[in-house]
Amino acid sequence: MQMTKVQRLRRVGLLCCHFGRNLAYYRAGWRGTTLARDSDFWKTVNGNCLDVAVLEWCKLLGDERAKHYWRKIVSDPPTFQAGLLAHLCLTGDGFKVYRCEMRTYRDRFVAHLDSDFTMHIPNLDLAKASVEYYHSHVVNHELSPRDLTGLPTNLSDYYHQCSSEAAGVYST
Repeated sequence: MQMTKVQRLRRVGLLCCHFGRNLAYYRAGWRGTTLARDSDFWKTVNGNCLDVAVLEWCKLLGDERAKHYWRKIVSDPPTFQAGLLAHLCLTGDGFKVYRCEMRTYRDRFVAHLDSDFTMHIPNLDLAKASVEYYHSHVVNHELSPRDLTGLPTNLSDYYHQCSSEAAGVYST
């Protein structure tokens, strides 16, 4: 069965929310440079949230073969790309370098454990800003309000809600 455009766009919205929630949970676990909870369970949970956030980002903005990659979804890719780059204050080449950093982390430490001795976690501020931009674009330009039933319409607000929830859990 073929997915409709609205169904595909809703899935983009869901992936954006999965990214935001996992990034919020990951970041809430840190107190400066140390984890709020120092046990194998909490280290694993925190690391898994990071890994899922990176995986979701790659589905949305990093992997041209992915079904939800922005070029396959938005109705006006050149306009979207120009807006995204302006929002991130990056050039096209700068975004390619960032995309490579995210994919390297995904490929060498999430999908496979390659021979690298040091893990380099990419700058997640750029990931957050780019997914928020993508989500906002879908909400404001690709879907109608009735298509959004049950989904957050503001990813930044949703991120802060998830962050507060996680902070409460980490502090108990």
